[in-house]
Amino acid sequence: MRKLLLTVFATLFAMGSALAQPEAGSTPRPAQSFNPTKVMKMAELPKVVAAQRHVLAAAADDIITEQPAGKLYGGLIASYGAFTHNWIYGTMDASTDAGIGKIVEGDDGFVYIYNLPTTFNSESWVKAERLEGDTILLRRQHIDQRSGYDGTVYDYYLTRLVWEWTNKETGEGRFLEAQGDQDIKLLYRDGVLKSIEENEDPYVDGHYAIGVVYTTDEKVFKWEGYANWNLQMEPMTYEKVVLPEGAELKSITVSYDPENPKAEQIPCAFVGNDVYLTVVQEGTYIKGTIEGDKLVFKSGQFVGEYMNTYYLFFSGERMKKIVDEESGQEYEAADLLDELVFDYNAEDRSFKTTDALAINAGRKTARLNMVTLREPYFYFFEEVPAVPADPTITQYNATIDQWGYNALQFTVYATDKDGNFMVPEKVTWRAWIDDEPFIFTTDDYETLSEDMEEIPYGWYDSGYNIYTSFYTIFFEPAKNVGLQTIYRGGGEERHSNVVLYDLATAQILSVPEEEITGIGSTVKSDAKVTGVAYYDAAGRQVSASAKGFVVKTVTYSDGTRESFKMVKR
Repeated sequence: MRKLLLTVFATLFAMGSALAQPEAGSTPRPAQSFNPTKVMKMAELPKVVAAQRHVLAAAADDIITEQPAGKLYGGLIASYGAFTHNWIYGTMDASTDAGIGKIVEGDDGFVYIYNLPTTFNSESWVKAERLEGDTILLRRQHIDQRSGYDGTVYDYYLTRLVWEWTNKETGEGRFLEAQGDQDIKLLYRDGVLKSIEENEDPYVDGHYAIGVVYTTDEKVFKWEGYANWNLQMEPMTYEKVVLPEGAELKSITVSYDPENPKAEQIPCAFVGNDVYLTVVQEGTYIKGTIEGDKLVFKSGQFVGEYMNTYYLFFSGERMKKIVDEESGQEYEAADLLDELVFDYNAEDRSFKTTDALAINAGRKTARLNMVTLREPYFYFFEEVPAVPADPTITQYNATIDQWGYNALQFTVYATDKDGNFMVPEKVTWRAWIDDEPFIFTTDDYETLSEDMEEIPYGWYDSGYNIYTSFYTIFFEPAKNVGLQTIYRGGGEERHSNVVLYDLATAQILSVPEEEITGIGSTVKSDAKVTGVAYYDAAGRQVSASAKGFVVKTVTYSDGTRESFKMVKR
């Protein structure tokens, strides 16, 4: 069974923590100004601007990458206010109450905390001295080092930051490295960590945060866009839902997001009046209970971890649109529900709701959603003939002069035109160029073992010229480029419209296939192919390897024929 919504994870963490820090071999960038209303569910924040200050380099300890010897408190659950940063969206709010933390009480008498600040993901340990009572002290220290493409070495330091408004009228502010005292004091005992200085509103002049600055010369230090405040860690007490022994898992289909219909199949089990669903990682479940004609899932169920950074919890959410008063821009937010209630049909065991099912990196707030299924409808799928949804074209790149090829970017869906699930293994797509089906040949696409007219859903070639979301061409089309989806389900073959990008107008058109070719597409039954023949423009039969304009005629065992006009290059 397919895992659900891996692309959602990838998309979210391209925005957030997974890509928040530059990888080795990349060049870090300071925080950029941003408008938080552009990012779904991000809190109302001031615009954050890059900070820079000339200071003397502090003596840096070695970076601690190995877990120190001592007593480990692993799998702590952390709450904190936070900034994270990436190259696309700049600096963003990443506050949560479901972070993952680790602490070691060292045999050497020090306390070691893993991965501070929590959103930077240095994969190193910071060292804290014990003071009187439960107080510990973090000094400014070296936590990471990375190299840029040009060989420049970037050194990162954990330090104390303070907030400064640069222009309250325009809502611009920044964190600066504290001058003078750069130490950070925390409270710690037996796996429980807590900030001493709590800032309900961090955006007050002088309020502090735990953050990162970087340097290339040990003279100029810049804030990198990462910060924590109101930090707290404590032992994790939540337990995952356990599937009862002997429960039978079956695939159930979920259709969701009416504005952009999608469908998936996920594992499901009915055990008495209880229903178990796997929405993310295999072997993890959320549990609902049938109550008459309702199916109720309680929010707050623990479902797993993500990248050793966040704990994941199930939440029911009510989505709403909010309009920013200043910009007039509309964005989406969510209210967290105590429970998600579905209308339940006992006859076919289907269930649906107008609210949203979410997997959230938060216990009590709808802030960092890993998965959001808007208006989900769960049902047991029966394969039937279906007309596939039209693919969508996202971009055409005319780069043949620069790179030697042009490329069309697109999305193909494994759903029908009404948003219902289709068997992915029975979905293919084919390219169209200049009003003709296009064949990918071994002459032009050298990694192919044979010419390909149709591409299976989710397939790509090893040369990455034909991919799940784009294809390249090595000539200049005259009129248009596009594609269509084909589905062979329920014993029949049915086609979507042909979606074309018009080169002259840059418009995207959705056109029935018959209007382009003048040759109708026949809906077939279970008939087998008995013969394939190719003809040139004069009607003479030619070989399958013939180039140029050809008509491909397919004959079936029931006596029907289907013809396609194409250009073979």
